[in-house]
Formats: sequence, structure tokens, C-alpha cells
Amino acid sequence: MIIQVLANLCDKGYLGKEENSLTSLFFSGANVAFRREVFQQVGLYDVNCTTGEDQDISIRINNTEWELYFQPEAVVGHKCRRSVKAFIKQWYRYGLHHPYIFKKHNPKSFALYLRKRDTKKGELYRRILYKNGFPLNTTIFTSPFLIMNVFLLLTILALLLGLYTPIIVLGAITFILGVYYFTPDMELKHPLRTVRFIFLRYMANFALFTGGLLGGLKLGMLYISATLDYKR
Repeated sequence: MIIQVLANLCDKGYLGKEENSLTSLFFSGANVAFRREVFQQVGLYDVNCTTGEDQDISIRINNTEWELYFQPEAVVGHKCRRSVKAFIKQWYRYGLHHPYIFKKHNPKSFALYLRKRDTKKGELYRRILYKNGFPLNTTIFTSPFLIMNVFLLLTILALLLGLYTPIIVLGAITFILGVYYFTPDMELKHPLRTVRFIFLRYMANFALFTGGLLGGLKLGMLYISATLDYKR
């Protein structure tokens, strides 16, 4: 899955290995170094990865005796996208091509992940349901973004059908979930910055979700993406 900046997730030292390596932390290819012996053992980067090649090789390394070490003092400069359109397109592209990683490392299975409340060790999701040999390769991350939008769609459906009591109940739940989802973006002292953060993160997650859904369907699988969460 796409994860936020590693520095927000863990401290200096060796990264922990989760039971399911697909959700383990990984290093971005923009700032990482590997020993030659690692490539000799696990192979080179997968040229079939349009995006996510850094996650793919980190998964392969994580499945060996080698360990990944995080050094927060090793910093490189990285230029961000210069326009909102380019930024949203970037996250759509991430979503579109990332299902390949999950199909490659977890074929013919059903996997359901739940967002963790405690992320002190950098682990964002835990797998709560897994079934091998499932006819449709399925990966679902149940994030606050997904749950909020499901209730939003139910509220709109109730509104279209004229179901007044469900409108009130579902609308209230949607509002509470929205407050929970957007709270990390809110800075009361900087209202304009808050609006920008809310808009950008929502659009990035929407693009990531849409790209992942379409990219998964192209590969004959159902893929509901994790979300962009930038704070610990």
C-alpha cells in the first residue's frame, strides 16, 4: 500500500517485520541504499512495476533474513508536483498501478485490512480476515475515508428516496465520521491552510481509491486502496 512519509511513522533503527509483509513499512526508491548481496539473493527491481517497485523489493527483502534500517538523518531533496492537477494525477497513477503488487505477492485470496488506532511502531493496518483460494482476488483496506464515503453515499441514496428518518441518522453518522477524518487537517489558527489541506488530502485519497479500483479491475481483481495519512 502507499504509506505516508516514513519519518512520521517510526524512529531511527531497524524496521519491524509484520506477519504480513504486504503491509510492512518500506523505503522510497528516491532515498535508499541496498547491499549488492541483497540483489544477488532477492533479484533486481521488477521492471513490470510502473509504480510500487520500491515496495515490491522491500517486500522481497522483508521475507528474507535481511533487515531494513531507518536513518532519519539521511535526507534528500525532492521536488513536489507544482500544480493541483499534477498532484491528483500522481496519486491516481499510484492507485492505478499498485494492485499489481498485491496480485503478485498475494494471488487468489481474499484479504481484509483494518486501520490501526495505535501506530507508534509505524504499523498502519492489520489483516483481520484472510482466505486463500478465493475465486476473485480481493484486497480491501477499511480506512476512515472509505467508511465515511460509504455512509455519505447511503445518505444521498436515502435523500433521493425521500426516506427522512434514515436521512437524519445516516447524515449524523456521516458528519461524525467526517469530523474524525478531517480533524488531523484542522488548524484553527490557519483556516485557509486548513481548507487547502482538507481539499488536497481528500482529492488525493479519492484519486488513489479510484485509480486502485480501476487498476484492480484491469487485472481481474477487486482492490480497495489504503489512504494517505500523513500524521502519526
